[in-house]
Amino acid sequence: MNAALLALICWMSVSSAVCVLGRRSGYIDRIMPFCTMVQLVLAAVLCVPIIDGEVLDDGMFYMDGMSAVFMMLVAMVGAMASVYSMGYIGYESEEGEILTRDIGQYYALMMVFISVMMLTFTARSMAIVWLGIGATTLVSTFLVGFHTDEESTEAAWKYIILCSVGITIALAGYTLVYASTIGAVDSDASLDWPALMAAADSLDPALMKMAMVLIIVGFGTKVGFVPLHAWLPDAHSQAPSPVSGLLSAVLLNCAMYGILRFYSISELVNPGFASSLLLVFGIVSLVIAALFMVSSKDLKRMLAYSSIENMGLIAIGFGIGSPLAIAGAVLQIIAHSITKPILFFSAGNVIQAYGTRDMRRIHGLGRSMPFTSFMLSAGSLAIVGAPPFAVFVSEFTLLSASMDAGMTWLTILMVLALAIVFGGFTRNVFPMMIGACDREVHADERPSRYVPLAILFVTTLALGLFMPEQLKDCIIGIVHTIEGVAVW
Repeated sequence: MNAALLALICWMSVSSAVCVLGRRSGYIDRIMPFCTMVQLVLAAVLCVPIIDGEVLDDGMFYMDGMSAVFMMLVAMVGAMASVYSMGYIGYESEEGEILTRDIGQYYALMMVFISVMMLTFTARSMAIVWLGIGATTLVSTFLVGFHTDEESTEAAWKYIILCSVGITIALAGYTLVYASTIGAVDSDASLDWPALMAAADSLDPALMKMAMVLIIVGFGTKVGFVPLHAWLPDAHSQAPSPVSGLLSAVLLNCAMYGILRFYSISELVNPGFASSLLLVFGIVSLVIAALFMVSSKDLKRMLAYSSIENMGLIAIGFGIGSPLAIAGAVLQIIAHSITKPILFFSAGNVIQAYGTRDMRRIHGLGRSMPFTSFMLSAGSLAIVGAPPFAVFVSEFTLLSASMDAGMTWLTILMVLALAIVFGGFTRNVFPMMIGACDREVHADERPSRYVPLAILFVTTLALGLFMPEQLKDCIIGIVHTIEGVAVW
């Protein structure tokens, strides 16, 4: 086995075991962030050569550029969320909102959650990817319902029921994929992604069409495509803010990863079919989410609808299906994953200091919490696609791709929807920064509340101003992989 992969798997296994067994330790809030930081370093050692163009093909493990990018996003956001949790969960414990025993349970669940997501991207078999996506649902359900009050419990139940139904629908799609491989792929490799890509010309087109409908609908439930999104605003708004950042930034990517692997196969078997489905889901998700964002009064629910909007943009990119559009969609995944935690972590600071998620009751942030106010404002500008942030580059690429594809109507629709999104953030977020604060605010000044925000802000700004050649080449490689250009 690859030494870097073995080291990472061993570290994740040991770290998860230590956090679970040591959840009653008074040092768990330091142990878990340390574990994720080491995990980030080990993930970088593994993924950087793969991002440079290598392919890890070792037994049951398979990683290419797409796997490596998705894993690095989980590792980075997971590390930032764990560090941010030190202050966030510490504050809740000091205020008596959670019990001491809950702290250990929280960190243990988060460690397992991050590890399972990362392992999902190492699998050769799409069956194991399905198991990984299902496992992330089970673990994250307890994090969504962490506060155990009525609203959190309801959100957790809605989350696990709807996503479990979606995962089951995706399993039915897997069954049809398996049926289409009979006589074309060896039975012991029937759901291995490289084998499916190599045998794409021999797969049954009719069965693959039905399979793609079920897979996109099934995994699309967890991605949050409208009208399959009902769980997402509740789960994101009720979960602790560090968990909300993870759910939005990287958990949705896990389900999108499952779709994209089959999208690649489907476009070789039935060109244009899967892309058309994604285009429809993307347009509906973008428009509906934009409208809900304008009317939202709850800060975290508005950010949840922003996640749906971004997933819609990503689906539109793959729906257009041109190399430029696919590159824009991949870049949108990266930009959204890095930017959205800034907003959820900033929201966590504000909600704990003001004691409310109602944006109409929050005023004077600029004076009472200047750093958080700056980060919330900058994060809002970044996520709506203002230059010079990374999301601007990805959205501009998507708009350019739709024009190049001759879809002028789609370009106009996207511009209008993005204008509504900008209006929603302007209407809801920026009034919180001005005026006089009408209550006494006790802002938590621990460095763990601010350092992750600063790191993520610098990263999204840097990617907007300067795109490393290494990342450009990796995105081109991912485009070729999705298009089936690579040799299988």
